[in-house]
Amino acid sequence: MSSLNVEQCDGVGHITLNRIGALNALSREFCHEIDVALHALDNTESVRAILISSALKHFCAGADIREMAQITAEEAMAERFTGCVSSLSDISKPVVVAVRGLAAGGGCELVEMCDIVVAALTAKFCHPEITLAAMPGAGGTQRLSRVVGKHVAMDLLLTGRALSAEEALAAGLVSRIVPDDQLEDVALAVAKLVASFSGPVTRRIKASVNETQVNLAAGLVAERDRFHNCFNEYDFREGVSAFIEKRSAHFLHR
Repeated sequence: MSSLNVEQCDGVGHITLNRIGALNALSREFCHEIDVALHALDNTESVRAILISSALKHFCAGADIREMAQITAEEAMAERFTGCVSSLSDISKPVVVAVRGLAAGGGCELVEMCDIVVAALTAKFCHPEITLAAMPGAGGTQRLSRVVGKHVAMDLLLTGRALSAEEALAAGLVSRIVPDDQLEDVALAVAKLVASFSGPVTRRIKASVNETQVNLAAGLVAERDRFHNCFNEYDFREGVSAFIEKRSAHFLHR
C-alpha cells in the first residue's frame, strides 16, 4: 500500500502523507515517493497550486532514525543524503502545507521549504537533531534562521525545544493558525484561492520572493557537508542508538 494519497481538485494537487506506523518518518523510499508526486504535479498543466497534509495525528516525525543508523558516512556523501525530500525546493508552483501535531527535524525542514504554512492550534515545530549529536541536513540551519532570525533559530537548534503554533506564528514560521478541526478545510481553501489566480503570475511571485534568499544555495551545500561529518563520529552513532533503544545517550563530547 502506498504511503501517499494524491488527488487533484479545482487546480490544486493534494498530497496526503500517510506512512502509517512510522509517524510519516522520512525514509529514503518515502522521500522518493514524495519527490515523484511533487514533480508530477508541478508538470501537470491543470494544477496551479500544491497542498501537502498528513492523514495521521502528527505531520512528520522527521528522518527515519532506524534507517539512518545503518547509513555509513560514505553512503551519505555519495547519495547526498539529507534525511528529507530533495525536490520540494525546486517546485515552481506555490506549495501550501497543513501542519497538525508534530513537525520535527526533517519534517520541520519540509515545512520550511513550503510557501504558505497553515498550522493547527496544537501543532508544534522543532529541530531535535542536537539530541542525537546530529544537525539539520536539508536546510534547517539555513531557511529557519532566515525566517525566524538568528536568536530564535539558535535556541531551537542548540536546545531541541519545540515552538508552539502561537510561538511559530509570532516568529514568522507559520502563516496562520486555525482550530484543529478546521485545518484541512482552511488549508484546502487557501490552496484553491491561490490556484484561482494566474498561474504564470503566482509562479513569478514565488520565484521573485525566493530570489531574496541570498546565498541560500551555497549555504545548503555547506550545511549538507557538515551534516555528513556527523556520520563519522562516535557521538552520532551513540545518539541514534540511544534513540532506537529508548535510553539516554552518553556522549564523549570530543
